[in-house]
Amino acid sequence: MVALSRSFVLGQHYPGTSAVHQSGALVKLVSTIALMIGVFVATKTVQYIPIVLLLAVGIGVSRIPLRFFARGLKPILFLIVLTVVVQVFFTPGTVIWQFWFVRITREGLGLAGFILCRLVLLTLVSVLLTASTSPIELTDAVSDLLKPLSHIGVPSAEIALVMSIAMRFVPTILEETERIIRAQVSRGARIGEGSLVVRMKSFIPILIPLFVSSFRRADDLAVAMEARGFRVGSPRTRYHARHFQPVDAFILFGTAVALSGVILWRLFL
Repeated sequence: MVALSRSFVLGQHYPGTSAVHQSGALVKLVSTIALMIGVFVATKTVQYIPIVLLLAVGIGVSRIPLRFFARGLKPILFLIVLTVVVQVFFTPGTVIWQFWFVRITREGLGLAGFILCRLVLLTLVSVLLTASTSPIELTDAVSDLLKPLSHIGVPSAEIALVMSIAMRFVPTILEETERIIRAQVSRGARIGEGSLVVRMKSFIPILIPLFVSSFRRADDLAVAMEARGFRVGSPRTRYHARHFQPVDAFILFGTAVALSGVILWRLFL
């Protein structure tokens, strides 16, 4: 049985002491958003080169194992394969191979490679952010980024907290799902076997205890937060005050160069 929690690394923090880990969470969040914008701005695969170079430097400096990032691609592997197959076989254009009604076009291969790079880059950038940033730091960064909206009544701190809790609970829910599946299998249940209808019915004994467990965990978390003095709408204090560091300047500079490179490449080349 495949370990679900091990294959889903987005949202999991990988502790470390590298320069990427020690840089400001807000700087990394802004850099991630900027790189994602650059990914969507690009119209050709070759225009991703500045982003790829910066991402490669970030991964190398972070000293996070490459297998950790490879695991981050597993959840979208089906989406990647499906997208590539659809683009390769159903995009009209210059035919370079054909067998009966199945054909591969040059334009289809190019578009498949372009979308493949887009999905991979978006995933790797997100994994690097969450792996090098602790949940509390990421929550504070999102809160700081949304803080200007609080002047028009948007609860930025609460939104950031909800996002952080949701990301933190994904691995927990996956681990709980594994535990329930193992318990059901030990009782003789056949999970994922038989026809489609049988497979769907076999997951009912998993979903019900999973929902019950999730609500119980949510209630326990609410009680724990209230016991520690959390109140909705009350101003929060921070134990560690972060200051702008030289590594933050390097990250912002590198991001600006990469994003500018993508934009200029699209406009003039």
